[in-house]
Amino acid sequence: MAYALNARCSRIISVYVNFPGNIGTVSPLHTTPHCTADLTTTRDGTQDRTDFVGSLPEDLHFDDYQKAFQSKSRWELARSIAIIKMCTNNRLVDNSLMLMNTGRKVLGNRLFDRLAKPTVYGQFVGGDSPESLLRTVVKMREMGVGPLVAVAMEEDTTDDNKEADLKYDRNLSTTLQCLEVVSGLKDPHPMMQTKLTAMFPAKLCETLSQHVPFPSKTGHVVTLIANAIQTGDQVKFDFLSEDETEELNKGLLRIRNLCEAAVANGVIVMVDAEYTYLNPALNLLTLAMMLVCNQQKTLVFYTYQNYLKGMTEYLKKDMDFIHSYGVGFGTKLVRGAYIDKERRLAQTQGYPDPTNATYRDTSDTYHNSMNTMLEGISKNPGKCSAIIASHNEETVAKAVKRIVELKINPRCGSLFFGQSYGMSDHVTNTLSELKMPVYKSIPYGSVEDTLAYLSRRAMENRSVLERAQREKTLMWKALKSRR
Repeated sequence: MAYALNARCSRIISVYVNFPGNIGTVSPLHTTPHCTADLTTTRDGTQDRTDFVGSLPEDLHFDDYQKAFQSKSRWELARSIAIIKMCTNNRLVDNSLMLMNTGRKVLGNRLFDRLAKPTVYGQFVGGDSPESLLRTVVKMREMGVGPLVAVAMEEDTTDDNKEADLKYDRNLSTTLQCLEVVSGLKDPHPMMQTKLTAMFPAKLCETLSQHVPFPSKTGHVVTLIANAIQTGDQVKFDFLSEDETEELNKGLLRIRNLCEAAVANGVIVMVDAEYTYLNPALNLLTLAMMLVCNQQKTLVFYTYQNYLKGMTEYLKKDMDFIHSYGVGFGTKLVRGAYIDKERRLAQTQGYPDPTNATYRDTSDTYHNSMNTMLEGISKNPGKCSAIIASHNEETVAKAVKRIVELKINPRCGSLFFGQSYGMSDHVTNTLSELKMPVYKSIPYGSVEDTLAYLSRRAMENRSVLERAQREKTLMWKALKSRR
């Protein structure tokens, strides 16, 4: 995939400017710097400061299937209904990667790709080239929805350090090329998401997590890492071997390259959280990236998984730590995607389950974290930023209600909503109708590169898709209305 990006990304800006359907500066995604009020012109020509949230409804409804799915063809609606149905079959989901790999071997690459692109791949992946991604983005922008692009890279561990370095370097190159493409899309808030374990050894993350379990409580370690990213200086810890120290410093140089590109291009980078045995290290690295990148504008966000117990308090400590250095704090709020494995690990390894006991507990944690960030944005939007990444109608409605109560300008550039590409269009398009800044997380890569990603996506979103009966009902209504 990297060669295709490298050959074409320099053309993406000119292609975008002249692409049919580009809605340019009239897009509702284009934002205003005011964060508590808009200026409107009165009849006598003077400007008056008004309550910009006055037109927002306090109670949202997500029932307008005509508007929600107006951009989808009958084929796309039928495909979505079929795939949602498939993703509720546990046996099919659990064996999805094996089935896809077998299909590729039996059919061959070309035939398998021709079958996958209009079906599962087309449902969840935005494209495999700048041009195909651009077509997806333009179609979304016509609906007032922005792109949150993700290179679909999965961790592929190896015991060969030389081979691993080559893999991490390739992944870094692909990530930087994707960042350039994202910058070329000319969104007012260009953003992408990435997995640090694609560029940094997961085993080393596990070791760091064991020795630095609460990074914001060990601030000197965060600042040491931040200094290494900023300057390129070598760091060393007593608990790491010589080989691990070498791996650490190579990894920090890759992160340095990512940070430099993000700042130079003004691209928001949202770092994924993963498993609890890796997360302290990912948190450590991301907090250090915030210290380096978020001085002028909040460009680095960390993902907070609210199915974990105590996540709101964890988030608050991180925010206080980052703010103590006078830089911006960015969050991506999710419920989380690894709950089944986390519970199995806790049970098999005999440690307390780190996850909330019930879905209601998870929702309460999410809403508490969300309120924390919204209150922070209302008081200091220049230093607090968040993307409310949720498919849940109740959560989205609560967020809009709280935005109204706090008189936050949703277009101030510090607040975003997000859903996954191929899912919850009725939620996304309802937010777009309200002129909220809403983004779709769009995987980007070839069919071959995204096989593992698509399998994980099905397993991670199993609980979401099992609750998608309502969305499927709305899509059925939209499909029938076009007969």
